Amino acid sequence: MRSRRMRILLGLTLILSLALSSAAFAAQSEVQKLQAQIKDLQNQVERAGNAYSEAYWALDQTRAELATVDKEIEVTQAELAEANGRLSERAAEMYRAGGADYLGILLSSDDFDDMLLRLEYVQRVGRQDADTIAEVERLQAELQERRAQLDALKEEQANEAATLKKEAERIESQLKAQQAKYTELKKKLDAAIAAEKAKTGTTTAKVGPNGMVFPVAGANYYNDTWGAARSGGRTHKGTDIMAARGTPCVAVLSGTVRSKSNALGGKTIWLTADNGWAFYYAHLDSYAVTSGRVRAGQVIGYVGSTGNASASAPHLHFEIHPNGGAAVNPYPYLRQMQ
Repeated sequence: MRSRRMRILLGLTLILSLALSSAAFAAQSEVQKLQAQIKDLQNQVERAGNAYSEAYWALDQTRAELATVDKEIEVTQAELAEANGRLSERAAEMYRAGGADYLGILLSSDDFDDMLLRLEYVQRVGRQDADTIAEVERLQAELQERRAQLDALKEEQANEAATLKKEAERIESQLKAQQAKYTELKKKLDAAIAAEKAKTGTTTAKVGPNGMVFPVAGANYYNDTWGAARSGGRTHKGTDIMAARGTPCVAVLSGTVRSKSNALGGKTIWLTADNGWAFYYAHLDSYAVTSGRVRAGQVIGYVGSTGNASASAPHLHFEIHPNGGAAVNPYPYLRQMQ
């Protein structure tokens, strides 16, 4: 009898344990399911953004080639000017000397050996003239070829810029369409995480490195554009996160913010986190916070295209400065935040 009661008690304990595990698993599954749905939404946008990335890098490469050809043209023009100068100087010398007077050379020579030396000098000068003329002709042909190459690249750049604009408009349209669904899923996810924390004291939700929160709270697309060429000989020191205009931008970590406007970044925010890291947000459409303390995940601004950003491609230019130092590529960090 005692043994039977023990078996019943053990059975009830096992059932209760399984029930509790199932409940915990269900809570976990809800969070994970919602995160998977958000990830799927992100993947849809990423597929749409592939064409934009291809157009972006094609234009970037053409711009780099244009800069190279421009520099080569400058060098060729300088070489041609120098060769033309030598040729002009030689022509002036010949004019002043009245040309090569072979009869004068023969009659004024002291002896046969002296005459041979003088004739050899004249012939050598003639060869140098011929070499200079050949150099001028070569440089002129090279310059013409490079100018034709430059014109072709300019036409290619115009076509690629038009393609990039078209793809930017297409992805922006899709981002706008996805934003409502993203907002709905994010609201459900936040509620599921809160419920999970209330029940277990923790959460199974994926978090970024050091607890960092992804800086754009909405459907978005981004690619690794670190080091890409920029105007004025600059290179890209951040990641451009494309999103619909007005999409909220949030603090990646708790800290203090300060806002400022400039010609390149437009409306910008510097966030100095409590751990000493600094984060730069640029091209904002407007501010939610301009200064003071903020918490991780708090809305601080909205995606836009202020500064030198294209109006047809609103995005957040995002930079990471570990310990407030030089910028590092944000792309791998952003991948871990999602």
